[in-house]
Amino acid sequence: MSSREAELLLAVDRGGAESLQTQIEAQLRHAIRSGSLRPGSEVPSTRALSRDLGVSRPLVMEAYAQLAAEGYLALRQGAAPRIAESAPRVPAPALPARLGQPPTDRYDFRPGIPDLSSFPSRQWLKAVDAALKSMMPDDFGYTQRYGSEPLRNALADYLGRVRGVSADPRQILIVGGFEQARTFLARALRRRGVHHLAVEDPGYRDREVWSTAGLTLIPIPVDDEGIDVEKLAASKAEAVLLTPAHQYPTGVVMSGARRLAITAWLRDKNAIAVEDDYDGEFRYDRAPIGALQGIAIDRVVYVGTASKTLAPALRLGWMVVPPLLLSALEDELRQVDFGRSRIEQHALARFIETGDFDRHLRRMRLVYRKRREVLLSALKSELPDAEIGGVSAGLHATVRLPVAVDEAAVMLRAEKRGIGLSFMSKHHLHAPPKTSTLLLSYANQSEAAIRIALKGLLSALAG
Repeated sequence: MSSREAELLLAVDRGGAESLQTQIEAQLRHAIRSGSLRPGSEVPSTRALSRDLGVSRPLVMEAYAQLAAEGYLALRQGAAPRIAESAPRVPAPALPARLGQPPTDRYDFRPGIPDLSSFPSRQWLKAVDAALKSMMPDDFGYTQRYGSEPLRNALADYLGRVRGVSADPRQILIVGGFEQARTFLARALRRRGVHHLAVEDPGYRDREVWSTAGLTLIPIPVDDEGIDVEKLAASKAEAVLLTPAHQYPTGVVMSGARRLAITAWLRDKNAIAVEDDYDGEFRYDRAPIGALQGIAIDRVVYVGTASKTLAPALRLGWMVVPPLLLSALEDELRQVDFGRSRIEQHALARFIETGDFDRHLRRMRLVYRKRREVLLSALKSELPDAEIGGVSAGLHATVRLPVAVDEAAVMLRAEKRGIGLSFMSKHHLHAPPKTSTLLLSYANQSEAAIRIALKGLLSALAG
């Protein structure tokens, strides 16, 4: 924006005791010192400000000259006036450390992030352009609060075709990713009378949202077939949080027998399952396993997002909700949320309908499969006694080391080498086993970077 277009919150009182020039100087001085006007930011030209305030231009020029002399403004011939970089400011109060800062390591093995460099920008721009051309005036308002109709229709078709999910579009609620979905779910479950929520152990680390809603968490162990349904049935749980297609973080797939047992438990107990299908589309050795929701449509809340398939920045997720919970979840959304960006929802609908989403997923499966092979090949060569866990799927591998290590010390040494690490132990609700298992993501690093990072990891493990 040029200085002639820049606007500034400033007013003068023609009946005031101070002169107009003094008023302008004082207001600008205060705005700069308080931080309202930041160093380097542009202010209106003298001509524009004099016009906006209805005062003479020489008066504004005198005010600017005085502020420049005091070090508040930077004035250069032919350039827009700006706040001086070294302008005096009142020290701002110290801010608390920000939680959830993104990692800054050069090489990051921590799971959870797809290949951000592969976001299909060109195809997405086409989808946005097509969406804007097709949207009606009402689509730009507060309508379709639970999700745009085109996206709900597109998702109903896509999820049925690719994940085996059975859903009427009206059962699909659009949310801001799994983080927001679980907030609504926790509150809706509690309102339904659920007191005890079973969670996989090991499982997700960030469990506070459930307990904050008043739910007591019951850890249920996971083995090579998924969650232990016998222990689940023996617990007080009235609901369960599951990752059946690719358990997080162990990487195992829930067996067919366990799926049938879970379904029987849900019906016998009149219970609810929350199914997080966070990366179910990525299976490299065979066809992906269908969603649990497909065999228990009246008892499972299916949750999916675009965070792993496209990018977390989209903040688009969806819940497929059984009728018994639909009104409660709509109430939660209506109370605290006005919905996601309709423009991006229409764009994602286009992205799916044109086949660009399927093409992107096919391409990324090849990319991730190759990166997984590079990582596992290097591990077998450099750490032959380590045990690779989980199936050939998802965005990370589990690596159980032959001996237990001082995990905190290894992570510190890795950090000094610019490598981000994560161990399985942090994902246990109860005391972790006396073994050390690494979680190594291969998704957001090139094949060359994986090889370099692994050498640094080996060095960190050696001490």
